[in-house]
Amino acid sequence: MAMIQNITIDQDCDFTETLTIKDSTGTVVDLSNETITSSMRKTHLSATAYSFTTAKVSATDGTCTIAMTDAVSSTLAEGRYVWDLTTTDSSGLITRRIEGRATVTPSVTRS
Repeated sequence: MAMIQNITIDQDCDFTETLTIKDSTGTVVDLSNETITSSMRKTHLSATAYSFTTAKVSATDGTCTIAMTDAVSSTLAEGRYVWDLTTTDSSGLITRRIEGRATVTPSVTRS
């Protein structure tokens, strides 16, 4: 079962979140041999997905980042979305590690 984590993304801004990946028992996952993928959609049935850029911070400590540029966040309508993060191991097993709601807050200042 995936951990639940809600995030907030400011429209027209760069977004970065550092996450610690744990398994269903709460044990930190060694990400050394894992590929990380993360995206969000308006609803789980939406055809359009917005991908996060992912990077390992410390593979053995199970930490990674998800990021979205201001160019991408500027295309998002304000409101609620759903998002998740999955890992794929060397055998091809895909595991959903984190899921939750993403709230996009509207931008007032424009450049």
